[in-house]
Amino acid sequence: MKNISRRFFRALSLASLLTASLGIAAVAGAAEGALPSLSYDQTGKRLLKVDSNQLYQTTNGGEAWQEIPLPEGMKDGQLVTISVPATAEQALYIAGSSIGVQRSTDNGGTWQNLNEDLPRQAITALAVHRHQAETLYAVIADEGLYRSEDAGATWKKMDSGPGQPIHRLVHSDMEGSMQTGWLYAVSDDAVRLSMDCFCGWRPTGELDAGRVYDVAYDLDDPERVYVATEQGLWRSDNGGQEWQRVKGDGPELVALTLSSEETLYGLDREGELMRSEDQGQTWKTLPDA
Repeated sequence: MKNISRRFFRALSLASLLTASLGIAAVAGAAEGALPSLSYDQTGKRLLKVDSNQLYQTTNGGEAWQEIPLPEGMKDGQLVTISVPATAEQALYIAGSSIGVQRSTDNGGTWQNLNEDLPRQAITALAVHRHQAETLYAVIADEGLYRSEDAGATWKKMDSGPGQPIHRLVHSDMEGSMQTGWLYAVSDDAVRLSMDCFCGWRPTGELDAGRVYDVAYDLDDPERVYVATEQGLWRSDNGGQEWQRVKGDGPELVALTLSSEETLYGLDREGELMRSEDQGQTWKTLPDA
């Protein structure tokens, strides 16, 4: 078994550990103009898409879309992301710049506000634990990372963040963590990684690819990780220690997700959905929502 945690933390510098533990640099504010985002619902076998402050779902791989109702009174630009537990049917979590975190258990028929225990509602990223349906992670601008272990009823600050604004957050069950898994945090300049014990952050392997947009990993092989950048799609086969550019003339994608069937989905800036069945080497454009 690969001892990923030992290799990663051997590379952590004393300065980065001090920064993480003392919280010298808090997670900064949300970037202007939220990009489209994707999430895959493993239980319902559906793809969910956030685009232009609207939420859509498809159960046939993007061939047809249905709009999911959002909370009343939402304004443009408030919705940033959606996350779905792997083992909880009917549960949807949405988050955004001024709506905080909200949950629906009836596919958007009603929504519950989960912000009572949060200091602010300026959420820039949200993730659900890979296996623990009630464990959530939320990034709050200028505050840090908060965790809930009771489906959002209560929250606790866990970390001040890696020092750069986070706009995507993903929980992985890759082996090697001292607790239950890892968190990948995507900032414009890099992908950073931490055990979910919040024992310090470090950049993943060298990724000289311009702006970084999103990260996704293979559910059956968590060490296989994909990153969308302004210079194309990159892949790692060792959890992000090393990256290689995916060959092919693919589009510039700003959102990524993987289905349980290992189909890779991506969105471009206009929210157009694309699908790859060969690990990102070729892509098929799918109908608009």
